[in-house]
Amino acid sequence: MQSQKKWTLLLIQDNESEFNMNTDAFEHFFTKVDKTVGREDALKRYENGSYDIVLSDLSVHPEELGFLKQIKDINEKQCIFAFVAPQDENKLYSIADLGINAFMLTPDQLEAALEAIADFDPYAEPQA
Repeated sequence: MQSQKKWTLLLIQDNESEFNMNTDAFEHFFTKVDKTVGREDALKRYENGSYDIVLSDLSVHPEELGFLKQIKDINEKQCIFAFVAPQDENKLYSIADLGINAFMLTPDQLEAALEAIADFDPYAEPQA
C-alpha cells in the first residue's frame, strides 16, 4: 500500500454499514478526510468546505442516491464515488447515468477501493 496523499475527501457514512469507515486507510491515502453521517451534516460540510472527492456509502440505503444528485446539482464537476452492496448491483447503471462513479464492494475490498480512488485524478478531463 503506497501513500501518495493528494486529495481531500468528504466521506458520507452510514452507521448501519458493514464497511469499517474507521480504518486508518483514509488518513493514509488522503490529505484531509471529513467524516459525516446523514444528509444534513454532509450538505452543511459540503457547502462550507472544498473537497476533491465525495465518497458515499450506499450499501445500506441505496435510495440515498438522490442526495448525491443534489451535490452534483450544486457542482456538476464534483467527483463523487459511491459504494453499493452486491445485492444492489442492478443500481450501478443508474448511478453511472448520474455521473457518479460506483463500486460494488464487500467489506474486505474497502482498502483496495480506497487505494484506487486515491489514485484517481478528479480533475482529469474525460477522454472522448
